[in-house]
Amino acid sequence: MPAEIRHLVFCSSEIAAAVREYRRQVRRPLPTGALRRLDLSTAAGGGVRLAIEIAPDAGGSPETTELGNAELADALIQYCEAHHIPLPQAGTKGLQRFGDSLLLIVTTNLRGAGWPLSAALSLHPAIPAEPAENVVALNPA
Repeated sequence: MPAEIRHLVFCSSEIAAAVREYRRQVRRPLPTGALRRLDLSTAAGGGVRLAIEIAPDAGGSPETTELGNAELADALIQYCEAHHIPLPQAGTKGLQRFGDSLLLIVTTNLRGAGWPLSAALSLHPAIPAEPAENVVALNPA
């Protein structure tokens, strides 16, 4: 059976929506208010961490909520299900920071060595993405 590697790229508004929907679903809602800041960082042991700062509607000081790699992955998977974005159930899923975006990398039937770089990214701890100005187009249009 052929191997499959899928990359789903989530922008900051999609990440925020996924987290809001997920936290509401698990009955741990985020505070009501305006999103002021969304920070993605690489966790110490690999993976991704997210900090969301929300300014309460009633005023007062902003509240910051942090999510680890597992909770963030659960939120994105649930977001895909709710928005009819197909994901293989049996696939191995991993997260990687990609600038201000987040990659959900899904692999199925991936075995052995010699696979493309994207496959290696899903099997090893996440590494920070290079800044956009360092990206070189291999096949410019």
